[in-house]
Amino acid sequence: MRWARALRAGDVLLVVLLAASAQLQVWTADPDRWDDGRAVHAALAALITLPLFVRRRHPLPVLCVVAFASWLQYELGGGLGQVWLAFLLALYAVAAHAGRRDALLGAGVAAAVSIPDGLTKLRDGEPWEDVIPAWFFLAALWAFGRWMRRRRREMQQMHEQRALLEHEREEATRAAVADERSRIARELHDLVAHSMGVIVIQSQAAQRVLRTDVDAAQDALSSIETTGRQGMVEMRRLLDVLIGSEEDAPRAPQPGLRDLDALLERVRGAGLDVELSVEGEAGSLPPGIDLSAYRIVQEALTNTLRHAQATRACVRLRWTPDRVEVEVTDDGSSAVTETVGGHGLVGMRERVSLYGGTLQAGRRTDAGGFRVRARLPVDSRPAHPT
Repeated sequence: MRWARALRAGDVLLVVLLAASAQLQVWTADPDRWDDGRAVHAALAALITLPLFVRRRHPLPVLCVVAFASWLQYELGGGLGQVWLAFLLALYAVAAHAGRRDALLGAGVAAAVSIPDGLTKLRDGEPWEDVIPAWFFLAALWAFGRWMRRRRREMQQMHEQRALLEHEREEATRAAVADERSRIARELHDLVAHSMGVIVIQSQAAQRVLRTDVDAAQDALSSIETTGRQGMVEMRRLLDVLIGSEEDAPRAPQPGLRDLDALLERVRGAGLDVELSVEGEAGSLPPGIDLSAYRIVQEALTNTLRHAQATRACVRLRWTPDRVEVEVTDDGSSAVTETVGGHGLVGMRERVSLYGGTLQAGRRTDAGGFRVRARLPVDSRPAHPT
């Protein structure tokens, strides 16, 4: 933007200097030089230079005016040195800023002005090397202007295509995020529904043994309290997620880290050697975090199978009192990319951000391959309080 403004300012300054120098030459020259009077030649000087201000918007009319005024000024015995430069600027403008038809007409105007003048000079005995090269120079200038116009159009098309691709990529990303949030919302809905079912069953059991077995009733009530708290946490998180309304939403119990062994067996059956490493003492996780940790491992291994060309992978679980860390590494030779349809890295980021955790994904510079590392807090507070 600054460069464009500087070019426009320089263009205006050039025309101002050209017009001022032409007027200065007219009014300071020897009075006997202008047989028809200074006023006539001053008007012609203005007619030659001032239209150049609008030569980009109206290139062909400006070239015609400049050519006619230059010819008339020459016929009246003028000898302004600014005529040649003004004519060159007008010719370049019609080549660089006009359409094909107007550009060809401009070339015809230039030829109609320069060729007869050159032939007259040759007839008067001027050397050909002082005349003919000017014709080639004008032709080269016109050709250069056409090339610049084509180049500008190509650059503009490239910018438009780039903007279109960027818009499509943003739309695809938004669609992927919306799809992944919808899937997460359905899973959380099932978790909450499961918690409510447990509460109903435990409350019925507590009612049956309330008078006969106080300890059993207390255990049932404690289970109701724990399940209810977890359900409230998941419900609060659910409010921050855009939920879909697909009729075929899954109704089966959702998996968790307890199902990692079965997942790894399926991955090994697909041809990928997977090792599981657990550090720290495993604790109880809220259902949503448990599901998210499992899905992160599942997505990372799926991406490894599809894209990484790996032969070996390692899954590490690190348990601490306040968080669980999931890390998946492989020895693949190509970077993992986001999968089509919103899964992959997009889904991982959405899951982790939903619970206030962090995600790191990228190539390993030390041993090669790819690494996905997610840290999920184990507290029961929602990441986005309502």
